[in-house]
Amino acid sequence: MKTRKKTAIVLSIMVSAFTFLPVSTLQYKVDASQSYQQVASTSGTVTAQDVNLRTGPNTKFDSLAKLKKGQKLTVMGKLGEWYAVYDSTNGNIGAVSSRYLKITEPKTTTAKTNQVKTAKNTVNTTAQKTVAAKVIDASPDEKAMLDLVNKARKEKGLNPLAFDEELLKLARMKATDMKNNNYFSHTSSYYGTPFDMMKKYGVKFSIAGENLAGNQSMEKALAAWLKESGNNIYNKEFTHTGIGVVESPTYGKLFVEMFMKK
Repeated sequence: MKTRKKTAIVLSIMVSAFTFLPVSTLQYKVDASQSYQQVASTSGTVTAQDVNLRTGPNTKFDSLAKLKKGQKLTVMGKLGEWYAVYDSTNGNIGAVSSRYLKITEPKTTTAKTNQVKTAKNTVNTTAQKTVAAKVIDASPDEKAMLDLVNKARKEKGLNPLAFDEELLKLARMKATDMKNNNYFSHTSSYYGTPFDMMKKYGVKFSIAGENLAGNQSMEKALAAWLKESGNNIYNKEFTHTGIGVVESPTYGKLFVEMFMKK
């Protein structure tokens, strides 16, 4: 029996935060208790042996992997009694019951009441410089794709896009979700649309968009995007982007680029 070879594919979508509502009424009117909430902590520790990392916040969802007691996870958000987590050991993103995850509380400091004004100004200035110097944790492929995108925009006289740290995380999560669950679509059964996903994780935007591609190289993925009529890369309204690139046994690489204007 002959098998059909899967070819590279590309999808793109863009929507205004104000015009998207009519076609996604239910997604935007969910009860607050059913929306992912950001958590102050950035990590958690598994408290039991062989805990299931599931594809969704319920025991009815499939298990992606077994987690070991004492294993560290990055906590992305919370939905009811479940946490959305990232497992850096294998690149999986999924859900873990709060019964089996101990959250690491963020460290807090209390300013001395007798601190003089000059000292406070010094601390504030130092903090501002630290934030400004923060480096976005993008992979070599993600940085290279941003360079290609901005080169294409420059050729059209458009301003370059800047990496947004939270948007980069979401793009990487979406790419991993597509790989793990073997689908290629703007709508995830776990995260919903890219716009639902942004709202769930507290990313605010006035206009947002998403590009998807499956290809062997980033140059070919970019070329496919640029052939799309009204493609997001040439949209002058966008100011920030997040790019996720993961290895794919089907396409070679999966590319997810999210765009937004804050």
